[in-house]
Amino acid sequence: MNLAIFALTKNGIQLARNFSQRIDVDLFTNPKNFKKHVRYAFKKYDGLIFIMATGIVVRTIAPLLKNKAEDPAVVVLDEKGKYVISLLSGHLGGANNLAKDIAKIIGAKPVITTATDVNNLPCIEDIAERFNLAIEDFKKIKIVNSAIVNGRPVAFVVDDAKRLKAIKKEAGSREWGAGFKFYKSIFQIKHNKTDVFVIIANNILPHTPHPTSRILLRPKDLAVGIGCDRGVALKEVESAYFSVLKKWDVSPLSVRNLASIDVKKNETGLLKFAGKYNLPISFYSKDELADMPLPSGFSKFVMGKVGVGGVCEPAALKSAGTRKIWIKKQKLGRVTIAAAKVPFTVAKNSDI
Repeated sequence: MNLAIFALTKNGIQLARNFSQRIDVDLFTNPKNFKKHVRYAFKKYDGLIFIMATGIVVRTIAPLLKNKAEDPAVVVLDEKGKYVISLLSGHLGGANNLAKDIAKIIGAKPVITTATDVNNLPCIEDIAERFNLAIEDFKKIKIVNSAIVNGRPVAFVVDDAKRLKAIKKEAGSREWGAGFKFYKSIFQIKHNKTDVFVIIANNILPHTPHPTSRILLRPKDLAVGIGCDRGVALKEVESAYFSVLKKWDVSPLSVRNLASIDVKKNETGLLKFAGKYNLPISFYSKDELADMPLPSGFSKFVMGKVGVGGVCEPAALKSAGTRKIWIKKQKLGRVTIAAAKVPFTVAKNSDI
């Protein structure tokens, strides 16, 4: 994490300096304009550490708060270093883990107040992070976490068999109140009293009995290959990209990255598109792409232009690490789009 630490008193500043020798942080010790520096840090840093009274921190950051998805982690320490309080963005922002890490370093006691942690229960944010899932509507988080804390059943509907098995193995192995129920399809649920649903799927609008009490988690498992003519504009790439996703009923949140051939490394329209939507893009040489399948067939035209019989499909396959295409080449104007699904694997360190 990109961290900043603030201290105002003599003892607090000394603790901050000692701490900075053990972990990489930017120091803000007794700044002349404290509020101005906090406003700056709130936008720039992933986590803010304050060594001062909690009341000062609350009053200072209150006007800066936006939402769970954007606010940085905020942790507060007393100047004697006895307690480390996770104050803001405990789960999504990582403040809970940051507080625990700091506590270990300085020998303090972490103070965590989120209900799921206090009751040794999982939260939907941790499950999403563990299985590389994007949360579509952050306002729905409290619906699911409230059900978990209060022992109400939660139905997980997962359209990928391997991912379903992994989540069921991990989540189903613990005593979590009324527990979780697991289904491959919403249509498997019959005569079920569950009123909270966690839907894990790529498609945009999956059907559920109670749409207001569901949360959609998007597997970030699609590599989108893009081919384009020289001089293509951002709007052309943008239009083609979203048209294909809409046609195939795919949520943009499911896209992990873009991929193309290396001769497009300086294609301004493509690069601007990737930057606008914060999508990483991988570029491959013609030799790397030549080893991949061409599901839609060999193109003499493309071969004449870039030295390989296709771009979008082999780039998507190469990036995803598979030889099975998910969305075949779609040509829209001067842009071609294809997509491959990244095979599901369980990362090491299975704690959630």
